[in-house]
Amino acid sequence: MLELLFPNLCASCGSKPVAGKEICNKCEEEIDFLEEFSVCAQCGVPFGYFDSRASQSMDIPQEAENPHLCAKCLKGRYSFNRARSVAVYRGPIREMLHAFKYEGKLKLARSLSDTMIEHMPFNMENVDVLVPVPLYIGKLRQREYNQSSVLAADIARHTGVCVNLMGLVKVRDTLPQIEIRDEAARRKNVRGAFQVRDKNTFQGCSVLLIDDVFTTGSTSNECAKTLLKSGALSAEVLTLARARGI
Repeated sequence: MLELLFPNLCASCGSKPVAGKEICNKCEEEIDFLEEFSVCAQCGVPFGYFDSRASQSMDIPQEAENPHLCAKCLKGRYSFNRARSVAVYRGPIREMLHAFKYEGKLKLARSLSDTMIEHMPFNMENVDVLVPVPLYIGKLRQREYNQSSVLAADIARHTGVCVNLMGLVKVRDTLPQIEIRDEAARRKNVRGAFQVRDKNTFQGCSVLLIDDVFTTGSTSNECAKTLLKSGALSAEVLTLARARGI
């Protein structure tokens, strides 16, 4: 009866998905998973995708055969060791993330985190702790949840890797990065915006930062820089989606 009154519809197109899923097979097939592309060895940008949308499919791990850096990484722009995303920020992934992040559709969290786990680009045995990119307290009160914390908690439950939800905090409000079109201005916007509560929390730890979307990497980079200054052994970044950078 509940199924008749409240049918479970595809979060992207509104059709009926496969039982147990929030997305139909057709929409799932439209997702561009980055495991199918050659990517920058550090920041994970898919070579050629945003320029030509041409796939550079590989049957072997790209780190083993294609340890190349993009122009930004050759210039030493990032503090994190590696950043990886699961899929390109377009189509069904973009629509589901938008609904999850801005429309309060928390039920999508499990499907999105399951997607991250299924296509996990990191060996979780090498990770000591998961750390979500934090929201400023005012933004958190307004939204009522941090989408990155929800994803990180789900991944932790599935993998058994511990998650620290409060060790890294955002100490000042910033403009939404989506409103800033200049990359240098984005970096300036988040500079000094994060702190570690206890300087010993991440001492000697291999940290995996969790966020929803990677665009220019300014926010992830500032978080990584803060963690490394506090004594973290390494800081890597995992996001569900990769957007076109500026």
